[in-house]
Order: sequence, then structure tokens, then C-alpha cells
Amino acid sequence: MKNGFEKHLLRGCFSLLIILGCHTASAQSFEWKANAYGFFDNSEYGSIPGIRSQTMSGFRISPEVGFRYKDISLFAGVHLQTEFGSPKFLDYTYFTGYFQYKTPHHHFLFGAFPREHLLDNYSDFFIRDSFNYYRPNITGLFYKLSGENNFISLWIDWVGSQSPVTREMFFAGLSGEQRWNWFFLALNGYYFHYANTRPKSGDGVVHDNGQGQVGVGIDFSHRAQHLHKMRLGAYFMMGYECKRDHATPVKMPMGLVVDLHAQYWRIGTRTLYYYGQERFTVPTDNFSMTYWGTPLLRAKSYLESQWYISLFKNGIVEAKAAFVFHLQGAKFGCQQIVSLAVNLNGAVNGKKTMEDESIDRYSFNFLPADASLKDEYGWGKKYEERKATFRNGDRKK
Repeated sequence: MKNGFEKHLLRGCFSLLIILGCHTASAQSFEWKANAYGFFDNSEYGSIPGIRSQTMSGFRISPEVGFRYKDISLFAGVHLQTEFGSPKFLDYTYFTGYFQYKTPHHHFLFGAFPREHLLDNYSDFFIRDSFNYYRPNITGLFYKLSGENNFISLWIDWVGSQSPVTREMFFAGLSGEQRWNWFFLALNGYYFHYANTRPKSGDGVVHDNGQGQVGVGIDFSHRAQHLHKMRLGAYFMMGYECKRDHATPVKMPMGLVVDLHAQYWRIGTRTLYYYGQERFTVPTDNFSMTYWGTPLLRAKSYLESQWYISLFKNGIVEAKAAFVFHLQGAKFGCQQIVSLAVNLNGAVNGKKTMEDESIDRYSFNFLPADASLKDEYGWGKKYEERKATFRNGDRKK
């Protein structure tokens, strides 16, 4: 009887929230997202010792619903993921629920929210590709302060809650960039804390590690027609690796990184080269949970070069195929990657102003997953110019 009453109460509250969200002030709206991501990643490292060859593949659908009031919004949803060939109906389920405050200069997120596009300035040297496949959420907070030619972001990602079988784990990250016309100064890094279970298990030792890099470069992206990316940077990279057993020495490996990202029309490359001291060499009972950068950095030199083609891309769907080759010293490995991303965002708005109604004649709209991509597809600038026209009082078509 009690459970039945609670179910009816929850349904009633949810229905009431929907009704209120659809019929209140003009600045408020009920919004939804229906995103999906499919991936196939075949990695072959036959000639590189200590690196396991594997195939990662699957499909994830991520519905969300929420309410927005001016610059503030609340969302709740779920990631439902299955692996190709798995006999299970679902292999992974991740809850999504978060608060968001977003303006042209501030972006703050708190809760369990999708990491998509938030950490794009971190390369595989910091966060390996499997992280995006199997950990789609940041659980913690993210804040980004943006200016016309600069930004700085802070984030915390709690990836392990202490229990008898799970170690306490979290990331704390910082990144930023300052631009002067074609030139830029950039930094990014993180600290990772890998503590104990309760009671202690494994090696029973707390581990800490981190990576950071700072450097300069040039960026000619969008300086010519169809030149979507042309960015070259040179960085100094430092690491920190500590095992708190009072016996293992702390290591701070240093090295240099060259990072080239170029794309003309649909074809591009992301090539990174590292030269310096070996990384991730402090021993641990679980390497993959202690170190989140690519294990191929356990060498004095490492080259990763991805060549990709954007098979299809618009404001809703993006399909990409890539070939990646790895060169660790003289040892060779390769990857073949195919991915598909679908991002559908919609809003059912309350009462609109005359300006909104003149520009957008429908109360139900499909919107790009990331409004910052509008200009890339050619219509964002015209849209903003048209809005400015209405603000200035000229309502002629």
C-alpha cells in the first residue's frame, strides 16, 4: 500500500513539474535531449610489449529531460550502453543529473553530467580513449570562464566512492589559453588521487599522480575556406608519480610534446610526438586504474598520428572514420576507428516576446548539440545578425 502511494505521488509530482514548466514565465522552458554514440575501435599492438591488443565497440543512447529558467537549468537522464556481441540486454547504465548555469562568459556544471566537449583540449597523453567510451559522465563539477581571446577551466571528477571493493578516486584539473591573433599560450593538467578501499585491500597504499603541460603555438584555423583546423603547438610536459609506502622514490618525469592538428575540408590529422623521460613507472597493483594517460608513454619517445575523414557532419549527426599508427621507439602499433554521434536537442517554450516570435516561428525546435558549432556550419553568423536586426528595431524581413 505504501509503495503504491509513493509511486502515485512521484508520478503526480513529475506531471506537475511538466505542467508548470510548460505554462509559466516566458524565460522558462521544458527541454529534452536525445543523444546517441556508437563506436568501433580495433587496436593492434603486436610488436609493443606490455600493451594489450583489444577491440572496443558498442552503442550508447542518452536521453535527458530538464527545465531551463533564463541562464539556469536542471537536467536528469541516463546513459544506456551495450557492447557489440554481448548477450546482455544492457552492459552499462549511468545516471545523469546535474545543475547548469550558462552565459556567454560563464559555464558552471554540478552533478553527474556528460563530459562530451568539456575536456577536448586534453589529448590521449592525458586521458586515454577508453575513458570516453566507458566513462561518459563527469561526476563532480566543471567551471569555465571565457573571454573573447582566452579561457580558463577548473574541474573535479569523482570516479570512485570508497567501499569494500572500490578505491576512493578523483581527478582535479586545470586548463587555460590566451590568444594573440595567430599565437597562443596554453596550459592543461590534472592531479589524480587513488586511495584505499575500506577496509584496505590490494597493495593497501595510496597513490598520487598528475600530468601538466604548458606551451606556445600558432593557430590558423578557419583562416581559409574549408580550413577547419591548422594548429601547431610545442609544450613542456611534467609528471608526478607517488606511491605512499615511504620506500618508493617519487618520480617527476619531464619531456617535450609537439602537437599538430590540421583538417582541410573533410580530411584531417592529429599528430602528437613525445620525447623525454619514461612515464608511469612507479609500481602499482592496478596500472589501468592508477594511470589514465596512454600506457605507450612508458618510453623515451612516442609518436601517435591519427588520420581521419569526416564522412558526414551537420548540426545533428557526425560520422567519422580514422586510422591511427603508434610508434614507440622502433615498435609499431595501429588502430582502426569508426564512430557515429547523434545529438538532438529540443525545447518547448513558454510565452515568447515579439522579437523571439519574429525570428523563430515555432515553439518546438531542433537545436544543435553545441551552439558554438553554428558558425562552422555556415548559418550561425546569419542567425545572430538577424537577431541583432530585431534588437535594433528593424523588423523588416
